[in-house]
Amino acid sequence: MPGPERLGWLPVIAGIAMSAAMRTVLPGRTVGFKWPNDVLVDGRKICGILAELLPGGTGVIIGSGFNTRMTAEELPVPTATSLAVEGVAVDDAVEDAVLAAYLEGLRERLVRFFAAGADAEASGIRAEARAGCLTLARTVHIELPGGERLDATAIDLDADGRLVVADRDGLARSVAAGDVTHVR
Repeated sequence: MPGPERLGWLPVIAGIAMSAAMRTVLPGRTVGFKWPNDVLVDGRKICGILAELLPGGTGVIIGSGFNTRMTAEELPVPTATSLAVEGVAVDDAVEDAVLAAYLEGLRERLVRFFAAGADAEASGIRAEARAGCLTLARTVHIELPGGERLDATAIDLDADGRLVVADRDGLARSVAAGDVTHVR
């Protein structure tokens, strides 16, 4: 198991894989991930991802859930969406196909990442993440653990999968966790 600093890539890898899976049923749409753990379709959340380190650092559990058949009225917030709302004729076969595409993509990326010694650059994961991260180049509000609020521009993903942001003075810092809101 790599050091915990490299495990920040795991929810990002899951976001990349889920974004690719969603594109299989939503061709031509803007699908990508909002750092670190949401998948968006045309700016609306269709999937959430959580990753948790097991006690003793013996493994990581990744949980992903995507909205499939909910109507607009059934969605929890107006900024959410589902495959049905996006016009997909959802049935068991469609749900199975998206899930299979996600799991296959997740496995392929995790194998590549760990084969490269958990090096996101060497495995190509960092480049793939930069291409699919809808947060980059956006102005963001970040609620940090402990209640601090940060207003900045997202500029990159660092070697450990953290979001690199620049404040109004151009000072850059990496953020490992926080609730990110894209500013419109």
